[in-house]
Amino acid sequence: MENIRQSLAEVGLSLPSVLLPNKDIDLHKFSVIACDQFSAKPEYWQSVENIVGDAPSALRITLPEVYLNENSAERTAAINSTMSQYLSKKVLTNIGECFIYLRRRTTSGIRRGLIVAIDLEQYDYSKNSSSLVRATEATVVDRLPPRIAIRRNAPIELPHIMVLINDKQNLLMDYFDSRIPELECLYDFTLMCSGGHSTGYCVDTYPDLKKAADILAQLKDQSGDNFLYAVGDGNHSLAAAKACWEETKAALTAEQAASHPARYALVELVSLHDPALLFEPIHRLLYNVDPDQVTRELGLDTDEVIDAQMLQPKLDKWLENHPEAELEYIHGEQECLDLAAESPDRLAIIFPPFDRDSLFDVVRKNGAFVRKSFSMGEAVDKRYYLECRVIK
Repeated sequence: MENIRQSLAEVGLSLPSVLLPNKDIDLHKFSVIACDQFSAKPEYWQSVENIVGDAPSALRITLPEVYLNENSAERTAAINSTMSQYLSKKVLTNIGECFIYLRRRTTSGIRRGLIVAIDLEQYDYSKNSSSLVRATEATVVDRLPPRIAIRRNAPIELPHIMVLINDKQNLLMDYFDSRIPELECLYDFTLMCSGGHSTGYCVDTYPDLKKAADILAQLKDQSGDNFLYAVGDGNHSLAAAKACWEETKAALTAEQAASHPARYALVELVSLHDPALLFEPIHRLLYNVDPDQVTRELGLDTDEVIDAQMLQPKLDKWLENHPEAELEYIHGEQECLDLAAESPDRLAIIFPPFDRDSLFDVVRKNGAFVRKSFSMGEAVDKRYYLECRVIK
């Protein structure tokens, strides 16, 4: 397997030792949606609480952003403690070194992904990055501390990060589709709260791992500039992982750093061109404002299509001069409009459809999109927590 490890390293990956809930755990209750979803809908998270009850769940080892300002320090300590308990009580068990081929039924079809460990040494979220792994949106450093606080003392990670590959022919996922009859099924269950269905298969044989490495090497060569991975969802979580790795690395020898588990982050690779992967603009919702005034001062009352890349800098400046106003980023056009309709002091700013084919080229040219430019699928289709990995 050493040849495989080297081949994977050349495309910025490592073969992770994966933790999954043991066979007695109810996966429907364990697996919950990404923490940054439904941040303006506390009732959603209350429904999750009601479903989970006292059962072991990813809800207890993540911090939903709806609770971000509510005793965050206490919640962080409780999360880290529960992680340790889940390890010591074998709630999470090691299934060995493997990738996981994932088929997720969503509102738009079967979305396919590959769970891997990505090398944080190959990731740079700065605007002018030329690294193998690049951010697709501007990283807001002020948003990192809560995530860093959790990961800094966490014995495990369970990410919601989705990383895009520019696989126009869907070679990687089509290959694993063809291999399903020969792969071990690790889980197959219905997700809570209209999340669809998730099925995962173990990828741990030499031929399958070699094929994955070869296809990714081919895509890397085709990129022409070493740009193989674009962080689609969870950019701030990956940035927090990078920050924690830099802290850890400072106390290690070069030999220790080469194989330390914190050097890597568990992510799901997804093809940019997967037929079931829908790209949606992320809309803006302003609270405590005079809608007519905002519309006039930001120039929203023209016939021109609203461009997030042009509007966000203007909006940021406007917010600096209007501290009474609040801004939320909303996934889903109708949800944004419905929330705005609840009160006359709210304004929904709706963006046009997102052009996925331009994604890699825009990042190459501009460094990144403005923050929260696009979302991959509807809110209920976002990645759910399940797979874990020891990082200490």
